[in-house]
Amino acid sequence: MEVLALTKQQEEDLQRLAQLRPIDDDFMRCLLKDNIPLAEFVLRIITDKKDLGITDCETQRDMKRLAGARSICLDAYGTDANGKKYDLEIQKASDGADPHRARYHSSVMDVENLHSGQDFRGLPDMYIIFITEKDFYGMGKPVYAIERMNLATGKPFTDGEHILYVNGEYRGDSELGKLMYDFNCTKADDMNFELMAERTRFLKENPEG
Repeated sequence: MEVLALTKQQEEDLQRLAQLRPIDDDFMRCLLKDNIPLAEFVLRIITDKKDLGITDCETQRDMKRLAGARSICLDAYGTDANGKKYDLEIQKASDGADPHRARYHSSVMDVENLHSGQDFRGLPDMYIIFITEKDFYGMGKPVYAIERMNLATGKPFTDGEHILYVNGEYRGDSELGKLMYDFNCTKADDMNFELMAERTRFLKENPEG
């Protein structure tokens, strides 16, 4: 009876696994776990930085420096060759992408990356990236870039904070459009990019995955 029950549970798990897509945060964490090439590939397309080089990527990174403060668990946290930091978040529900959340993620990352006695100019540039299943701002844009401005001068504030909302509904002939298509695929064979398809195939079809 125990063997039969286990087999049935495994079948149910496999059925659930078959329906998962990269836009599902649990599956995305698995895709990016210990996979710097894929993380680098995704970030290059989203940021439009073709030469971006990721040196490390950690999934489910817990951050909490201040006692009593709310901690956060980052879906994917990476660093590039120039020391810039990237927080990649999958947000299926609109309330999970509230601008206040982006602000908090940025503040927690700031505290995490500035040590006692260090000059404030030592803060690395931060990229907070929300990939939302729906078009959060409803304007059909592929990416919404949020930057601070000096309203008096009309010039950027240049504090090193960058927030990107990526429209998971966007489809187009660009690399980003194809990537968002892949993010919504359940089958590796339907994907445009081999790096994404290869990892998806491993996790869904290979017993080791």
